[in-house]
Amino acid sequence: MAAPARPRAGALTFPVLNSPTLVKHLLRLHEALTAFDMWACLRLLLPDTLNSASSCLEIGQEGDGSRHKVYRHAHPTPPPEWWRGHPAGPWLEKHPGAPVCRLSDVVPPKLLRKSPFYERVMVREGWDRRLSILSWRGRSLQGALHFYNRIGGRDFNSRDVWLAEALQPHFHVALSRVLAHEEGVLRAEQLAAMIEEVPIGLMLLDWDARPLWGNGEAAYACAVWNFGERRASALKTPSALVVPPALLKTVADMRLKWEQSRKRGREPAPKACIVSEHDRGLHAQIVLRQPATSPLLRPTFQVQLDYRRPRGDRNRPVSPGTVALLARLSNREVEVAMRMREGLTNNEIAAELRRSPLTIKTQLAAIFGKLDVNGRIRAVALLNR
Repeated sequence: MAAPARPRAGALTFPVLNSPTLVKHLLRLHEALTAFDMWACLRLLLPDTLNSASSCLEIGQEGDGSRHKVYRHAHPTPPPEWWRGHPAGPWLEKHPGAPVCRLSDVVPPKLLRKSPFYERVMVREGWDRRLSILSWRGRSLQGALHFYNRIGGRDFNSRDVWLAEALQPHFHVALSRVLAHEEGVLRAEQLAAMIEEVPIGLMLLDWDARPLWGNGEAAYACAVWNFGERRASALKTPSALVVPPALLKTVADMRLKWEQSRKRGREPAPKACIVSEHDRGLHAQIVLRQPATSPLLRPTFQVQLDYRRPRGDRNRPVSPGTVALLARLSNREVEVAMRMREGLTNNEIAAELRRSPLTIKTQLAAIFGKLDVNGRIRAVALLNR
């Protein structure tokens, strides 16, 4: 079946596309960042452009042809299995990238009425006319905006098709942005959840040393730094994410050195600054990171926090293998394991954590079992790799 006829350049103009109301709705459409907001903008835009009995926004596509997300207006929600064998399916597979699809151009009305899809879906839903604005990602259909008219009603004419083609670039750009934004939000949430489980304090500060993000370990380390271990244990760690004064001073010094280097025309290399209070077992490693993608953005400060007793090689970063091993342990076991890694005896660990030596001995036995080792020497060797 041939593709629907397209208009010649300048063949027809639509004053409605230049109307102030439509321009306002289009601007709102291009500001939408979520699928729900996009659908709300389309609901305002569509009555001023294409007249139809009902409309539907479909986003994404599963392997069985059903959609990830569907928004409907004046249109029932059919079971997904009803849509198998849709007459427009083969045409879309042969014409990837088509901006618009009018059902009457794909399947003749007489042939359509003889199809099982007509009785299974169209008669039940009360429509047999459809016009679709399509958005593609490569050869895959990433979304479609459908317009329906009732059985026996008027079909969409050439003006409707050409108007749909004029709206298609706006729909495609808006949908692509929404999908990219939602994917970015999802990945950020997944990454934050994953890092939250890392048994190391991690924190990100903006240019003014305000916390942008920090995991639970970072909140607890900051609380210990600010209030001491006993009071920190009684605090709710999310509300305790207050940057300690010692770190604020170091960040201010790093910021000043960075600005001075830039004034001299030099590109300062990122260098870690170590802040330690050995008597309290508190340590922080701060690195200034400048965004490589945009010189307009201010640098940020990445902070790695620790509140254990120091070792001779304390500033050595924890290896990924050690992080994986520590992930097998509970938070209380991590506290014991890290002190054991630093060479503390059972009594020293018990005194520092304010637990009984018997409790420490029991927790060490559980740690050896989870690390699949026979004793302390092997466990320390694994955690110091």
